[in-house]
Amino acid sequence: MNKTKIILSVTGGVILVAVLAMAFLTWMSLSAKTAAREGDDESGTDGLETVMERARALSAKKPYPCAASVKQISSNREEVIAWKDAALKLAARGDRPVTATTPAAFKEFIVGDAKRVAALPSASGTLVAADFDFGPFKDYISGGKMPAEAELAGLQRKWDDVSLVAEMLSNCGIVRLTGIAFKTAETATEAKEDNNRKGARRKKPMQKKAAAKDEQAAAGPAAFTYTISFLARPAAFVKSVNALSTSDRFIVVDDFSFVRESDVIALALGDGDKKEAQPARRRRGRRDAREEEEPKAEEAKGGIVTDPVLDPPLAVTMSVSVYDFKSLEETKEEGK
Repeated sequence: MNKTKIILSVTGGVILVAVLAMAFLTWMSLSAKTAAREGDDESGTDGLETVMERARALSAKKPYPCAASVKQISSNREEVIAWKDAALKLAARGDRPVTATTPAAFKEFIVGDAKRVAALPSASGTLVAADFDFGPFKDYISGGKMPAEAELAGLQRKWDDVSLVAEMLSNCGIVRLTGIAFKTAETATEAKEDNNRKGARRKKPMQKKAAAKDEQAAAGPAAFTYTISFLARPAAFVKSVNALSTSDRFIVVDDFSFVRESDVIALALGDGDKKEAQPARRRRGRRDAREEEEPKAEEAKGGIVTDPVLDPPLAVTMSVSVYDFKSLEETKEEGK
């Protein structure tokens, strides 16, 4: 091989290596560009197209993710907190304190206060009848039962609620208060005792959620529900519902029902006499029925006059919940 061929061979080899190197670099560049645009599945890197698509999706959302939106959200959050505090303050404006007492002092108080409530005026004279026993408070007022130390706070709160509702009904002009009852539900203590009887087991997710709800309820407002029965004219009944619903004390009328003891108009038309003495049914012709209806029509022409004021009162049964937001209790604890 002469010198010229050697030079050409070396030059061709160098050019071939240079071409291969250039092709490799070009392939690497294209692969990197493709990975940057479309992403790399092996390394889990998102490409430009994926990032841009995500950015477009985020930009289409409301609020737009920017510094101004974060500032607005913070401002809205402060407004919601302020509204919540104002609403709680408004709801708690009727909270009433519970003073410390002893079983003997409470019994003496409730006996005297029951006489005051019984003497409140009503449309029939006094609010309650002479034999009214104040329902669940009977044993403490007319009986010899002494309240337990642990029950004092609850009994004080319940008696305060009942006496307040009685005063409001008296001011509304009801005819008579006829019944008081507590509306109770299964307490958290009873549920815990039931779980202990079943054995010590690991708490399930639902039990944990129930326990969290019990803790939340303990931290929230205290509420007692009562079933109140009374007699009232329609105007006094409407006035009572309005008074309870707009009271400073947070009172909720959960449910109510009412009935009339008798229908005055139906009695005047003789429906009561028909029900008492119904003749044996027999087939009659059209002529007999027509002859019987004619005297009734003549009687109806004279008209029936009734006075709504003299109608029997409505017998009302009402479920009422009284809430206390513990604002005075917290203030007392802070003062300590």
